[in-house]
Amino acid sequence: MIKRILLVLALLFAVAQFFQPDRSVPVIDPADDMLAMSNAPPGIRKLVMGACYDCHSYATDYPAWAYITPVNFVIEHHIEEGREHLNFSAWTAQAGREEARECGESIAEGEMPPGNYARMHGHAQLSAAEKQELIAWFNATLGTEEPGSDAMEEEEERD
Repeated sequence: MIKRILLVLALLFAVAQFFQPDRSVPVIDPADDMLAMSNAPPGIRKLVMGACYDCHSYATDYPAWAYITPVNFVIEHHIEEGREHLNFSAWTAQAGREEARECGESIAEGEMPPGNYARMHGHAQLSAAEKQELIAWFNATLGTEEPGSDAMEEEEERD
């Protein structure tokens, strides 16, 4: 009886592999990419692409296990959510959004890249120095001010 149950489960698993999520992306203009528009230096480009682009762009690099059903549907759902939140591949429409201005803050607070993603993707495991480099670049590039600058601005306005 157990052998039959295992056989049925194995057959169901095999058949399920024929069902894959839609991974198609719209036609995009490479010039509308955030890294291209900001003329990011190579070191920053590498960090952003490794830590952010799999979920926050149309340039997702899927690992082999991301094609196994049912894991593939969960991963694709997370990617769709990431693109809805912020999409670096469609930067013209994203640049003014609050989420764009908060990129450095999200890294500083440990929200991005998510721990479960970083553990499974070595290229997303950022050292403290790399995090600081990204935070500074995002803050400078996207117009976000350094932490604590609000208090300094208030003092300047009073003078």
